[in-house]
Amino acid sequence: YEKVVDRLLASTRFGERMAARWLDAARYGDTHGLHLDNERSIWPYRDWVVRAFNKNMPYDRFITLQLAGDLLPEPTDDSRLATTFNRLHSQKVEGGSTLEEFRVEYVADRNHTFAMAFLGLTLECARCHQHKFDPIAQKEYYQFFAFFNNIDEKDVDIPGSAADQDTYQAALKSVTRHQ
Repeated sequence: YEKVVDRLLASTRFGERMAARWLDAARYGDTHGLHLDNERSIWPYRDWVVRAFNKNMPYDRFITLQLAGDLLPEPTDDSRLATTFNRLHSQKVEGGSTLEEFRVEYVADRNHTFAMAFLGLTLECARCHQHKFDPIAQKEYYQFFAFFNNIDEKDVDIPGSAADQDTYQAALKSVTRHQ
């Protein structure tokens, strides 16, 4: 029995099997997830998760790298790759929406995914109103939101012309400077 267990744990398929549920919780997908559903190349994150399971990475390290691996002292390419978790949201590539609308929706999605994946809670109701018996108050929702609101969006697919994107980045820097 021990030999079978050791053989199964040593298999790379073990990490693939364990990663499948995590990737669902993290909302991993090989496409943008909306409208045109264009392909996006984020498979290196999927492979990072599989490797983390196969190496039996401690859970606290697994979480830290995904939420803030780029903020660690002397971050590595691998720790930066882990933060793809924060960028797995569906990305809108439609016209007619403002750049700030996209950014706010991305932040809200990170907020909701964090709560579901790490806290086992849904936060969506607290975005708009307060419920008497909800474990998370509306004020706490926006405290979580503030954490994810500091993620730089410069490398995210933002629709519009290069001039629109430059204008958006300048406005975002201005807002950040005044916070």
